[in-house]
Amino acid sequence: MAITTARERTRHEIVRQAMDLFQAGGYNATSLQDIATAAGCSKATVLYHFSGKPAVLAAVLQPAAVDVANLVAAAAELPRAEAQELAIRQFIDLAVVHRGVVDVIQDVLPVIEQMPEIGPLVADGMQLTEYMAGSDDPLERDLAKFAVNGLLGECRHADQRTDEELRRLCDIALRRLLPRG
Repeated sequence: MAITTARERTRHEIVRQAMDLFQAGGYNATSLQDIATAAGCSKATVLYHFSGKPAVLAAVLQPAAVDVANLVAAAAELPRAEAQELAIRQFIDLAVVHRGVVDVIQDVLPVIEQMPEIGPLVADGMQLTEYMAGSDDPLERDLAKFAVNGLLGECRHADQRTDEELRRLCDIALRRLLPRG
């Protein structure tokens, strides 16, 4: 999608700068003024485009949210074993592609339930974890949560592993920890 208007360019730049700032210093340590300064605009301009910092966060997370929602929708159409395989395979790709988003989400986890702007991403993430478990067994679902949280934590260290190394780690870990449905 081409960015054509000055308004679209400004909004895009705000989101881009917010992502960089959230990754570098954390969501909580980044102010709207910080974002405005980095984007080369006023705080009022940021507030013209977004209702507040949680809305900026939602825009930063939007590409990942769309990808996770699409994956959950695709898995919902499949039998359980196929849904599990799709969820595992695609989770690995999403974890690598959206490494920066993982870093940002980790910073807001303690208050994530108080942020309705990203509620759909949280709900889809929980549903994805259930598909990855491949079972209704509570222990297997807990194991899937454990595996996903551990691997997402590993995704935060972009400088320590190449994309291919991270893909391989995620694939091996998930296939060893999660029984096939």
